[in-house]
Amino acid sequence: MEHNSSIASLLHTDPTFWLIFSFIAFMVLAFVFGRKSVLSILDAKIEKIRSDISAAEKLQIEAETLLAEYKSNLQNASVEADRIIAKAKQQAADIRATAEKDFADTMTRREAMLKTRIDQMERSAVEDIRRYAAELAVSATTEIISQKLSEQKASALTDESIRHISEKLN
Repeated sequence: MEHNSSIASLLHTDPTFWLIFSFIAFMVLAFVFGRKSVLSILDAKIEKIRSDISAAEKLQIEAETLLAEYKSNLQNASVEADRIIAKAKQQAADIRATAEKDFADTMTRREAMLKTRIDQMERSAVEDIRRYAAELAVSATTEIISQKLSEQKASALTDESIRHISEKLN
């Protein structure tokens, strides 16, 4: 019975346990809430790229239709038709290249922003844990001293401990 009580007490007072617990909780929440927004952004960007590619393919089809009209109307226009096809293919390639580049740039920016946010959240969590650990240490020290020492000695030791902790935090 006393062993279980000491484990429970250790869990309540051990800052390492709370640090690990907070970190795990943070990672789970970041995954659960961040995953959907990142996936929806990626899906929207993919859909835009698909529509750009579809538009490029439509342009290519239109160019090929023009080529067929030129061939049926003009026997000697094969040089012009080849030029139109080459232009349409180049436009399609340019649109694809631009869409892929835009997608890669957007993903790079989004990843950088996400990494920055995660770093900020980690720093904030560490500061909160440190603050909590300091408050917990002061509270525990005060409780132990009040139980074990006379009122005068307890007051002197409490002042010294608080001064010592504040020096460590700075």
